[in-house]
Amino acid sequence: MTTAEAEVIDLTGLSDSSSESGHEQGDNNAQDEDSGSEGSSDVSEIELHLDEVSRSQLHAAIATVSEARLRHVLKNLIDTDQAVEIALTREFVTVKRETRAVVPRWERCMNCDAEYDVNAAQEDDECSFHPGEMEVNEEEFADHDENCHGPMDTPENRREFPEGFTWTCCDADGTAPGCVVGEHKPIEVSKKRKRD
Repeated sequence: MTTAEAEVIDLTGLSDSSSESGHEQGDNNAQDEDSGSEGSSDVSEIELHLDEVSRSQLHAAIATVSEARLRHVLKNLIDTDQAVEIALTREFVTVKRETRAVVPRWERCMNCDAEYDVNAAQEDDECSFHPGEMEVNEEEFADHDENCHGPMDTPENRREFPEGFTWTCCDADGTAPGCVVGEHKPIEVSKKRKRD
């Protein structure tokens, strides 16, 4: 290090039980490397003041960062910061009322794909879905030339022109609400092991 360069050491992460012997500095650096993100640089270590601007930018970063990076950062924060672990456990984990088992709080419905709280009171009509398949209604695509425009049955066409599709279960068009109504059902994870 030259005399013009200054080393900034962040002491905010040290606990009260840290000794002043300097032995922890090497351990903290190793831990930072493990918990840091790939491609991090000294530029990311610039001290930021927490205010409305930094909070706004944090929200923007969360909205645009990849899901994998966000999961990686959260896992590292859980492992290194007990306050974060407590807060996230309260948000994402619960004790199931019927079984008293500790389980993830949020499930995704296997029928309508909605996310729901496993401990919330379930309603008889909270889930609405179609058990059938969507098929192209060629009458709705009368001017569509597959040689020119490509195939009719594409995810993009299903999103942009749902009225051009018909549900096989009820013959309603793609804009119709679900023809089957009931309670949310969790996605069943297969517990069988695959054969080699």
